[in-house]
Amino acid sequence: MMKMSSSVPSHAYYYISPSTDPYYNIALEDYLYRQLRPLDTVYMLWVNRPSVFMGRYQWAEAELDLGYLEEQQIALLRRTSGGGTVYHDLGNLNFTAIKNDHSGQGFDLKAFPTPIQRALARRGVVVERSPRGDLRLDGYKVGGAAEAVNRSRMLYHICLLFDADLDELERILTVSPEVEARSRVASVRSHVTNLRPALPEGYTLTALQEDILTALKEEHTGLFPLDFTPAVEEYIRTQRAEHFEHPDWIHSPIGRAKPTNV
Repeated sequence: MMKMSSSVPSHAYYYISPSTDPYYNIALEDYLYRQLRPLDTVYMLWVNRPSVFMGRYQWAEAELDLGYLEEQQIALLRRTSGGGTVYHDLGNLNFTAIKNDHSGQGFDLKAFPTPIQRALARRGVVVERSPRGDLRLDGYKVGGAAEAVNRSRMLYHICLLFDADLDELERILTVSPEVEARSRVASVRSHVTNLRPALPEGYTLTALQEDILTALKEEHTGLFPLDFTPAVEEYIRTQRAEHFEHPDWIHSPIGRAKPTNV
């Protein structure tokens, strides 16, 4: 069980990805997590084209209709974190929080989604964190979370259903019990809904991004945007192609060796 860390760094950094390429975005997230360890707190907001993200220890064949994904040209990816399989599209907003623990007391998982909860509460929408760690609106799941820890550094990310194609989500993530039973870590299916109908008319995904940034600024004495050099961009593109898009990583729960330092 994760324990509570009482200290919150006063300075933090953030990046809003301009790309909707899921392979690039997951490689970028991994760079922030593994290569920017000197930065105690980093946030990332990102949106992907239609894609499916498996948890670290799942089998694609037990979670998905791979033929349908190929037919619809829907990208398939594997996360570094655990948890279940989730569907992304342009109606999802992904929020990543990366933090170091200098106290030795661990992390308070309940604290990670609070900027999202405060941002939505300002618009009259109350979402609660369930015992499983996801976010729920009136009992319906609106955000699935997962995390990973490496040498006292935590990667936490949550996929928010803002205005996603729920019919496509259901089509992709529904498999027979016989097939799902072969997964090493089967996904837990939940009733889901979108946030958009509960929010004010005309409220956009971009507005939600801005509200989350406002909530983050209230947590830190300084919140600074990140920028990357051409060398870093090239490193991310290389890891995209050689690791996160590589079939050996996607189709093996054992996975390949992690990328080396830039």
